[in-house]
Amino acid sequence: MSIVTYTVNHKSFVEAVEAIWLKGKYKSSTVSKTDVISNSAVAIYENGWLELLNGNDKSALSVKVEMASTDTKNNMFIFDIEKMMKYIKNMKTEQLLITINDAKISLVGQGGSKAVLPKLLEHTSMALITMIRAFNYVEDEPVIFGKTTMTCIIPVHGNALADAIKFCNLVGTATFKIDYVEGNEDFDGLETLTISSTNHHRTELVEKVMPTNGSGKGNATVEFSAPIDKFCINGDMNIITGDNMPIILTGLNRKMVIAPYIRVD
Repeated sequence: MSIVTYTVNHKSFVEAVEAIWLKGKYKSSTVSKTDVISNSAVAIYENGWLELLNGNDKSALSVKVEMASTDTKNNMFIFDIEKMMKYIKNMKTEQLLITINDAKISLVGQGGSKAVLPKLLEHTSMALITMIRAFNYVEDEPVIFGKTTMTCIIPVHGNALADAIKFCNLVGTATFKIDYVEGNEDFDGLETLTISSTNHHRTELVEKVMPTNGSGKGNATVEFSAPIDKFCINGDMNIITGDNMPIILTGLNRKMVIAPYIRVD
């Protein structure tokens, strides 16, 4: 039986698991409902980093956290996010010890707190998870995801994007539209991006015009449904997309892809 123990900052690990869970409002018929990407997570240890991944048939997410290991070999395990969160959110500790054997995951915090979970055998969305794991954004190079060449790159500040999503979510449908035109300026000569949302009957509209974080490239109008404010960081991020194309959101040690929402009127 092989046993590997990892040591990770508790706060960083909790935040990373929450980010790939992406619990929040999603579109459901004419309204919105609270949901998650999925309740399973893939964890891959490689070269001092633990990459946490999740996905479903419409989206995939990746967040990396630094981690020390008793074994230098690469390792992968799959866990139940809801069960993991139930315990780690209630552990008062700076460092979390995660021990993996052939069947179980042991979580140990300071002060004698401990929880044991079963490992899961598989994740049902490994195809899209594998794609987001392989994706890397390199500035000034063509951006290709799968067979799609992205035509628009919008630099943003994560907090500004999160605030815009939260404001537009007040209308209640959990669908958001991105409108961006390269070179469109408003805020003291800064380029702008518009995030908007409407109710089901389109009798109500909310929008937030926000400054970009520098000059973007290309134009885009695209809609999506996901609480991406839960994935945003306090720092530089990029929205990579195009007209009715998938939306890729990248930031320091994280990346996600969401399928576009296509209205059927």
